[in-house]
Amino acid sequence: MNYTEIAKTELPFDGEFFLSKNKKFGELIFFVHFYDGGKRELLRHIKLVNDLGFDAFAFQLQGDHKSVLKHLPITSDLKFGLKHLYAVQIEKLLNDIPGNKIIFSFSNPSASAIEAMARRHCSDTVAMICDSGPSARFLPSLWNLVSSYAGSFTTKPLGAILTPLLTVAWSPLLHKDVHADLNAFPQGFPILSIRGWKDKLISPSHIDEIFEPHQNLDWAKLSLPEAQHLTGLRDFRADYVPAVENFLKRVATPEESIKGI
Repeated sequence: MNYTEIAKTELPFDGEFFLSKNKKFGELIFFVHFYDGGKRELLRHIKLVNDLGFDAFAFQLQGDHKSVLKHLPITSDLKFGLKHLYAVQIEKLLNDIPGNKIIFSFSNPSASAIEAMARRHCSDTVAMICDSGPSARFLPSLWNLVSSYAGSFTTKPLGAILTPLLTVAWSPLLHKDVHADLNAFPQGFPILSIRGWKDKLISPSHIDEIFEPHQNLDWAKLSLPEAQHLTGLRDFRADYVPAVENFLKRVATPEESIKGI
């Protein structure tokens, strides 16, 4: 797929294409950033896949826990929570962008990406990379997140108040619906799960609980013993890059094959 022309069009949610100067593969890498982040914070990852010969796409998730106070996060099919609102945004963009895609998602918004893919029956998403998530136990990961923002004197009382409120705002289902979504993925669907053993927000074991029950998935781990949450590429490039490169080359289609050369 040649994205040169569509890259000139305006897409919702501040969608933006990042085209490789030496494109080698047909699939587009579709990025889903982490909560409270943005597409600009993924530039290191975008450059990585561009250098490998992939076009990339990134956008800005719309809505956070502050916006919940102004507009209730309810989807058109009456699902409540930012997780589902994000899934609708991702689904919209996946529908708008033609061609096969590989999802590259981060932290707990990976659950939103999984939901969007399941809703579309993985019709043109051929593989997925999940970095530092999602968690099968959302409450502990949210508690850890709240604690990391709170001061040392207010961590426990503030966390006790905020955690249940923020949990409901994210999704009352607490990621229990992720399993039904993954069950809907096609047999042998390839997933690379990246995790740092020193991740203080999402435990690697809680990530395992997401993927291990699903025999239909062809999933593999990249374990980084010294990495923390989302620090794999930045701090352990020598381990991170070869694993991502090998996975992408295994699941992607070379341009020569597409052109029939």
